[in-house]
Amino acid sequence: MKKLGKIAVITIKGNLLVRAAKPKQFNMPVVNEQIKYVGKIVDIIGPADNPYIVINTKNAETKVKIGEQLYLMEEQVNKNNEKAKIHPTKKEFMKYKSSKKKR
Repeated sequence: MKKLGKIAVITIKGNLLVRAAKPKQFNMPVVNEQIKYVGKIVDIIGPADNPYIVINTKNAETKVKIGEQLYLMEEQVNKNNEKAKIHPTKKEFMKYKSSKKKR
C-alpha cells in the first residue's frame, strides 16, 4: 500500500477529493488505514504539480471523514509469492482481502 493523501472535500454526490503530490492512474482501488475499500480513482483535476484525485465511493465498504488518510492498493502477492502490480476490481480486491485474513 502507498499513501495517496488526506481527504480534503466530500462532495454532495459522495465523491472524495484528495490532495496528492503526484498524479495517479485511473481505476486504482483506494482503501483506508483499516484496509477497507473506499472507492476507485475516477478523475484527476487541478494543477499538474499538486492535483486533486477524485474518488468514486459508489461501492465503499466504510464511511470516511475529511482529513482521513487514504492509501492505494497497488500490489498483490500471486501464487508464487511474487509481488505483481495490479488494478483489481472490487470483487478481486475482496477476494484478496479475505485471503489475507486467513493467513
